[in-house]
Amino acid sequence: MSEHLVAVAEITKLARLLGITDPTELDFLADLPPTALREYRERVTDRLFDRDTQRLQGIATASKIVPVGISAKIAERAFGPLLCATVASAVEPQRAVDIAKALGSTFLAECAVQLDPRRTAAIIAAVPPTMVTDVARELLSHGDHITMGRFVHVVPEPALRAAAPVMSDADLLRIGFLLEDKTAIDNVLHVVADRVPGVIRAAYDNQMWAEGIDLLDSIAPHNRAWIGDITAALGGDVLDALITAVAELDAWSTLLPLTSAMSHDSLRLLAERPTVHTDTVLAAIMDAALDGGQWVDLLPLAAHLPDPQLAFIATRVGEQNDDRLADLIRDAHTAGLWTAMIPVALALTDDNRRRMAGLPVMTEPDILSAVITATADNDLWSQALPLVDALPDTTKPTLAALIGDLTREQLLTAVLTAARDDNIHTLVDLALAQDHAGRTRVLTLIDDMDDTEEFLTALTPDTPDTVWQALVQVRDDIPARLQTLLAERARELGRDDDAGNLAPLDTTAN
Repeated sequence: MSEHLVAVAEITKLARLLGITDPTELDFLADLPPTALREYRERVTDRLFDRDTQRLQGIATASKIVPVGISAKIAERAFGPLLCATVASAVEPQRAVDIAKALGSTFLAECAVQLDPRRTAAIIAAVPPTMVTDVARELLSHGDHITMGRFVHVVPEPALRAAAPVMSDADLLRIGFLLEDKTAIDNVLHVVADRVPGVIRAAYDNQMWAEGIDLLDSIAPHNRAWIGDITAALGGDVLDALITAVAELDAWSTLLPLTSAMSHDSLRLLAERPTVHTDTVLAAIMDAALDGGQWVDLLPLAAHLPDPQLAFIATRVGEQNDDRLADLIRDAHTAGLWTAMIPVALALTDDNRRRMAGLPVMTEPDILSAVITATADNDLWSQALPLVDALPDTTKPTLAALIGDLTREQLLTAVLTAARDDNIHTLVDLALAQDHAGRTRVLTLIDDMDDTEEFLTALTPDTPDTVWQALVQVRDDIPARLQTLLAERARELGRDDDAGNLAPLDTTAN
């Protein structure tokens, strides 16, 4: 969560402690570190509770010798909520609970407002679920989410489950925002998992996106995927409102980790939203990615963006110097995100793509292996081959060996895709750079293709001479049928010398 939102939550709780009914009166504190605000609030609480420690301890000791019923009457009629809350931490927990059972829910709610959870956690944990529910109902009837939020982390799960039905979805959202211990949010989500769609919808319906974004920021990484998918499933209007709120609050550091955990379909829905496509939003996203250390969180989203927006992302990437660009490549590699990185690389200008391909990091065998593996596993040949074509010649032996490790199906897909996308020269160049066994395997695969004609048609007048020269050099490895077809294609293109060199020996005399 942004420092500002944390500060807002702390100011809200501090205002309650100081008896200020309008928390905005303390907005001048919003620029202070949230940790400083919390420390100040806890010190004020300690001062209130510790000023009469000995006298309060005496009252607590005296309560042990008075019957529970009488203690309850004294507490309600003589002490009042503030003194009872102050004395509670000095009373043995079970005794305090027994006294509480004899008190009405309205008075207990008034006491709860004054309690310090740091001092009374053991008492709260021992309160029966029915009492917790009654007190929660009473607090919510007054719109008191602050007290609820301060105690959630010390309330046992059975009591949380019992009290959850008395809370509306908007109540849950507000309570989550004001949690004293944010690590409790995942336990709350576990308890009310079936209500999460309603909670997110409440953020939309009630314009409570600050609270909603705080929820998204507070959840543990393992909860991001399903929360993100639920959010996407609520529809375009909800996504647009969320994106707009994130932009206004500059909370991309919260949203990007969530998007990176989304499913493919949910991420596609988000990437298609027009609200993401504005230059202002894209610039803010790139600032968070490049300057805020969230490059690997951005990449999955970038891969789903339409071409104009992907080009915007690629332009910012291309503006990075060589060292920074190398860092981005290595970060993507470490995160296993070449499937997303390849489309970004393809969207670079020709000059920047060749600059990227020429970086030393792109010659490392593990990087090259990851590129080919991601390409083959995800059928990204049409996107990857232009990048491969830009790699320096020194990488050719490594790439050729990697091509040789592909399965027959992967090789076939690569050949067909290269033929259709006018990248056949790149693939042929790599395939023929293999050893004898590797070349034979690829050439036999092409010879066995049902649609060899598609491969042959990809050999055009624009096919580089080096491709034909390579075919001539490995002529002895080419099956006889394919030799004949290649020779015929060469003649069609007016390459008579190549046709003569490629034709099978028993036909050269004709």
